[in-house]
Amino acid sequence: MLFSSKWLARYVELPEDTDRLAELLTRCGMVVEEILSHSDGALLDLDIPTNRVDAMNHFGLAREIATARRVDLQTPEIIVNESGPSTDELTTIAIDDLDGCPRYAARLIRGVKVEPSPQWLANLIESIGLRPLNNVADITNFVLWEFGHPLHAFDFDRLAGNQILVRRARQSESLTALDHIDHKLTSSDLVIADRQRPVALAGVIGGAETSITLETINVLLEGALFDPATVRATALRLNLHTDASHRFERSPAHDGMLRALDRAASLIQEVCGGELALGRIDVVGNLPKPVSTALRLARLEGLLGVAVASDEVEEILSRLGFSLEAKNESYYVGVPSFRPDVTREEDLIEEVGRHNGYDRLPATLPVVRSVQGPGTAEVLGEQRLKQCLVTAGCREIMSSSLSSLLEQSIFVGQKGDLVSLDNPISEELSVLRAHLVPGLLGTVAHNLNHSQASLRLFEVGRCFAGPLTDDGVTEHWSMAIALTGSQRRTHWKDISTSADFYDLKGIVEHITKQMIWPKWQWNTGKSPGMDQGATALIRNNEDGGMAAGWAGRISADTAQAFDIEAEVWVAELNIDRLIGCPHPTVPYVPVSRFPGGVRDVSLVLPQDVDYGVVEMTVRLTAAEAKLPLASIALIEIYSGDEIPPEHRGMTIRFTFRADDRTLTAAEIDAGQKKLVDTLAKKLAAHQR
Repeated sequence: MLFSSKWLARYVELPEDTDRLAELLTRCGMVVEEILSHSDGALLDLDIPTNRVDAMNHFGLAREIATARRVDLQTPEIIVNESGPSTDELTTIAIDDLDGCPRYAARLIRGVKVEPSPQWLANLIESIGLRPLNNVADITNFVLWEFGHPLHAFDFDRLAGNQILVRRARQSESLTALDHIDHKLTSSDLVIADRQRPVALAGVIGGAETSITLETINVLLEGALFDPATVRATALRLNLHTDASHRFERSPAHDGMLRALDRAASLIQEVCGGELALGRIDVVGNLPKPVSTALRLARLEGLLGVAVASDEVEEILSRLGFSLEAKNESYYVGVPSFRPDVTREEDLIEEVGRHNGYDRLPATLPVVRSVQGPGTAEVLGEQRLKQCLVTAGCREIMSSSLSSLLEQSIFVGQKGDLVSLDNPISEELSVLRAHLVPGLLGTVAHNLNHSQASLRLFEVGRCFAGPLTDDGVTEHWSMAIALTGSQRRTHWKDISTSADFYDLKGIVEHITKQMIWPKWQWNTGKSPGMDQGATALIRNNEDGGMAAGWAGRISADTAQAFDIEAEVWVAELNIDRLIGCPHPTVPYVPVSRFPGGVRDVSLVLPQDVDYGVVEMTVRLTAAEAKLPLASIALIEIYSGDEIPPEHRGMTIRFTFRADDRTLTAAEIDAGQKKLVDTLAKKLAAHQR
């Protein structure tokens, strides 16, 4: 908003330096964005807070300046010379909708001479970006920007029946407004009407047919209070944002309207001549109740962090228009109607803080308190786990704890294991989730339908298992991963390779290593919703080999149920006992300075013996026999004519390394023989 320094000087003594004025206003919360030069004095482009309707005018802004500088505020003198018949003898005012218009007042000036405005008035109007029209219209704009209350002037002789009715618009009614556009009205629009038709949109814009022209002789001057929501709705629907609607949407002072009305009537008499009818018509409905609140000096000091003298508090608030009644160490404060933004004690403290000077507040660092405190073991464990999954190239999703019975039942053995809601919102949200995978698959389907073919997703959260008992339901932490598409971001020269089971297994083992969890045991097995030929059960060795989850490819039926046409690999693990485990410190182990010896061994084993069992057996044997085994790795699994039925071949690589010496070939061979003999004895393996 533009404000004229020359205009402000009519009401308050300004600093000689405009930059100092801009700094003062900014410190008061009225940020000066730019200072512009004008032939009629400097212009200030201000960002007025949207709730400060009282400062959206020169007199209101001058009040802020006078308070900040502790100087007197000069209120314009209003002289009203009334004569002739009374206003209510010459016209009638009625309000059909007191909710939409709680107050409507009017004055009548007869025998005016409409012509271009005097130079002083035209210059002030033009300086803030308005186009001078005529002396009457310019006066209503002047008063709007002086006191902040919109007024409207009607050509009285063009009002059918010389009367005003405030009502809702009727169906099929329209109004040709001052913008010369024919606006179609609805029953939600509040209008100012004469006996025949609407002549203005209440609080938004006037009508062209009753506007002031050079032929106008008699002027009906309107001042009103309109419902902000009604004005806002009409302005928004018709895309009409005017100076009037901007203020009415923010509830200007209802009692300030009468002052503005008298000010405009006085100026019209002075500039345009004419006779002002006796009295004014003032139709009043339910006006806002006066607001009062307590202000405690102790509370003020507590919030500001600095004590403010009582006489300083009284001076600031009194200059701003508040009334005060002292009682002990507090005040009962009456809030003026032009400050609808002040409703509570904290608002009053803000007023005192603004004009006492925020620069006087002590510079202290804030005390920061964590809502969660240092964090529980579960919270910290969850954060570490998520970070590990992100470093593995996965993206986190978050799904609802409520799920579909159909989707969850795909992955549970018995529907009785699910916890159902008694009064669900919908079938899609009828049970507590027992697994995270359904939520992941829903996200996969959504992304595939939006041309996102390569995905690495995960979720960590709580799952719930029935049946429901007096103690509630069983809860546990779960981790789930879903892969589909390419192993990695493809380049136009690369051959795309699809993600497979081993990519999934690699992520799980990466997490295990980074979280320093006990190593999982991988076994063939079956799980609901999964392709039974491409699924592994994951067991926790610390729990006696109990199943902790599964990993593999979803079945064709599952894919169809989720409307997925791609190959999707998923894993889900119960990590309830691991998520909150302390994160142990890994001791530093120096790397051996001596070379290692490698031996590749080809074995034939029964079909039902997994590599996980082989690895565990080898590591236990090496530990018991104190063999210098550095690592074991699976090189190849194969079958063929040379392999007996119900058997399969495995090529395994043993790496031996000592910390204190270079191993001899005899020592390496002895270690290899010990391991192979143990596998033969315990797992019925034989060397090829």
